[in-house]
Amino acid sequence: MDTLRLTPKLAVTTDRLSGCTPWLARLLWLFSYERCVSIDRDARQVRIVTRRLWIWRSERLVRFEHIGRIVFRAQALPSLSLWRHLWSDSPDSGAAFFLISLALKDHDELPLFMIWEEQPHHIGWLDRLAGTADDEPRIGDEAAGSVVALLREYIGVPIAQH
Repeated sequence: MDTLRLTPKLAVTTDRLSGCTPWLARLLWLFSYERCVSIDRDARQVRIVTRRLWIWRSERLVRFEHIGRIVFRAQALPSLSLWRHLWSDSPDSGAAFFLISLALKDHDELPLFMIWEEQPHHIGWLDRLAGTADDEPRIGDEAAGSVVALLREYIGVPIAQH
């Protein structure tokens, strides 16, 4: 079964990678916030356009030479499910936020994407009793990891995980 996730929809071509805030996230903010990122391999630049409060728009253009690394952070969120707390063998989290940003060589940091992904839970005794197979384990950062891998391929800088 696939997990729930909230990720930007990426448009990938051989020379360009583009992605914007997902529609559902924009809906949650009443369409008052949107960030679009476009990476152009040929021009060797990253364009970040952010719109806040429906009218305020800012744009930042960064050349590849000014990028030091890709920063990949994760923050686990506690599960609010009573079922997990009562019947599970381990107190795992229910979801996590992943923040993907660019660390510039002048020590500035530019946020690119925030990804929310439901985390896999460990198979507990009740799951085993119900006949759930213990499939190959997942880490829980597949969506965010694939975005970071694409960024690394297009920009060509190392990844720093915090």
